[in-house]
Amino acid sequence: MVPIENTLAGSIYENYDYLNIYEVKIYGEISLRIEHFLLGIKTGLPFSKRIKLLKKVFSHPKALEQCQKFFERYPWIEKVSYKDTAGSAKYVSESNDLSLGAIASKESAKIYGLEVIKENIEDNKNNFTRFLIISKKENKKLKLLNKGSLIFYLPHIPGSLYKSLRLFAENKINLTKIESRPIKDKPFEYVFYIDFEFFEKDFKKVLKILEEFKNLVKKFKFLGFYPAN
Repeated sequence: MVPIENTLAGSIYENYDYLNIYEVKIYGEISLRIEHFLLGIKTGLPFSKRIKLLKKVFSHPKALEQCQKFFERYPWIEKVSYKDTAGSAKYVSESNDLSLGAIASKESAKIYGLEVIKENIEDNKNNFTRFLIISKKENKKLKLLNKGSLIFYLPHIPGSLYKSLRLFAENKINLTKIESRPIKDKPFEYVFYIDFEFFEKDFKKVLKILEEFKNLVKKFKFLGFYPAN
């Protein structure tokens, strides 16, 4: 499972790029409410004393971004970006340093033997992240297929995006997400990622639409059909 977008922080751009780089297929999706916990080395101290010992808190940049009010409330604590939330908890556990903390899940506290210093420090309780379930192989046994995702490149000419996406609109296929990412070796040119939903009864029609779509774009990578969350 990989996170792809958050209701507060927006798209997780590096994972869109990875979908293009690696040969993977999407099996499904799931949305989870995100709860952030402040973790640290066990002391047994009350919060009022424990919080004063913290100097640095590690976590994934998106998690840090989602806890801005916490850091405004305790300005002496430095935010430090780390590769992921669980990894930051592991790092703090191995450091055995009372001045270091991590923002991660309650499960991470149990796994790495840390204490929960403060629960639910996220700025907004309506904080959900959409995850994609991916695999190297396409799952052909899935049922209730009503959503698809694909990546495509366009010729760098006026109207190319409109002409390609018009095909979905004319066939009443709902685009639920469109994301553009820069092409590294071509300044100000972009690769596009789209999600689309459809009624299960229209599956064969969608297959025909995709065949036609291939002829309108420069390059095409299909990521899979899967059940919408």
